[in-house]
Amino acid sequence: MPRLMRCRYCGTLQDEPSGAKVCVQCGGELVWEASPVEADRSYVRAQMVLDQIAAPAGQVVERHLVLTVETPDVVPAAEQASTASGREALHFVAVLDISGSMQGAKIAAAKQAVLSAVQRLQDGDTFSMVTFSTDVRCPMSARQVDDGLRRAIRSSLQEIRAGGQTALCGGLEMGIEQAKAGRRDTNLVLLLSDGQANVGETDVEAVGRRAMAARADGLTVSTLGVGRDYNEALMAEIALDGGGRFYHIADASQIAAYLTGELGEMASLAARGAAVRLDLPQGASVQTLSTAYPVEGCEVLVGDIPVSTTLEIVVRVLLPPQPDGTRLPIEGVLRYRSPAGSTLSSPLNRVTVRYDATLLAGAGAVRPVVRRVLAHMQDASVLATSKAATRSPSDARTKSAGALASMRAYANLLGEDEEVDAALDEGAQVLRAMAAPNRSGTKTKSATHAAMKRQRGSKEFGDV
Repeated sequence: MPRLMRCRYCGTLQDEPSGAKVCVQCGGELVWEASPVEADRSYVRAQMVLDQIAAPAGQVVERHLVLTVETPDVVPAAEQASTASGREALHFVAVLDISGSMQGAKIAAAKQAVLSAVQRLQDGDTFSMVTFSTDVRCPMSARQVDDGLRRAIRSSLQEIRAGGQTALCGGLEMGIEQAKAGRRDTNLVLLLSDGQANVGETDVEAVGRRAMAARADGLTVSTLGVGRDYNEALMAEIALDGGGRFYHIADASQIAAYLTGELGEMASLAARGAAVRLDLPQGASVQTLSTAYPVEGCEVLVGDIPVSTTLEIVVRVLLPPQPDGTRLPIEGVLRYRSPAGSTLSSPLNRVTVRYDATLLAGAGAVRPVVRRVLAHMQDASVLATSKAATRSPSDARTKSAGALASMRAYANLLGEDEEVDAALDEGAQVLRAMAAPNRSGTKTKSATHAAMKRQRGSKEFGDV
């Protein structure tokens, strides 16, 4: 059985070749992949690959790292929380749109979804519920879950009627207040809406800042958009800034699956407060392609990660000039807290940039990695164009054109590539749809959902 080897330069993991021990992707030197140390308790895997291993000497260069973080299906028993269930206490805040557009199947499905979610919460967890239409109300303030609460929430839901406008920001603010009032180890604010915010604050970035502040205060904010008429740019912004996930729900019959599915994600965290620290030379700078992952210095803040999750994070690195012949190593480490409270770490493999004064443009490009970076560039462009469209069609067209130009310039690393050209053409069509004055509800929402899914590792949920 072939042993695994990893390239010292691009970081690609591969089977041991039968002949010369060189990388199949970049021709770099291969080394044996180290086996996990038995004494190392870390159970979250982390690795990285580099998009271009060569760089011109004496110049500032931009390179991309693709970080992959993978959690197991089950947290090891020794690192589970010291509770009967093995998980930490949770506060679930349901924030429901009950405006007039929710009448009928949607409000009925949302009520049933909340009932199903409360049944899945454990005794001792905390639940609260906020509703918004023209006004914002709190039918159920933060209260510990028991059989009495389950009966009370059923009665409270029966009294809710849909009608009025959509004070979405006010609903979000009250949901955050409830989460803080009943704070537990894990705190999820889950906002569901099918319409356009039209009461109170409606600016996408301003509403997103509420979620960003909540994230900084230890809360997670996720969103569910139902149907064809909601503002996907706003719902995605709230989730990105809130450290949560956004889901597009095409049909009311899917509400329960996604609401309970996202609750299940937060109830089964494998890692808390995860962050990747990169070891870079002085003068280097770091930026992620997704705003879901803030950067502090050379540290990428990943946040909380559920079990059975794979995150792919693209990091743009600006490297200072290096002399001809330099071999510049880039290393890093993932640190996180387990549900038991242990601080654990997983080292990332090394990648290396080789500096040469005689390089041609595109030298050392690693084709599979470049394709992955391009996919993430398109996702970031979809979300940015969608947000720009909330300001004006001209802003969206400008954002779309700039994004396409950047993607085509980056794709030049691959030279002639029919597969990449086809993907860029398809991406151009999506971005034009996002920037169109009369945007297609289904197409733009599906594109936003797909972009968020790749950036956040979110899952598709079936029937409950």
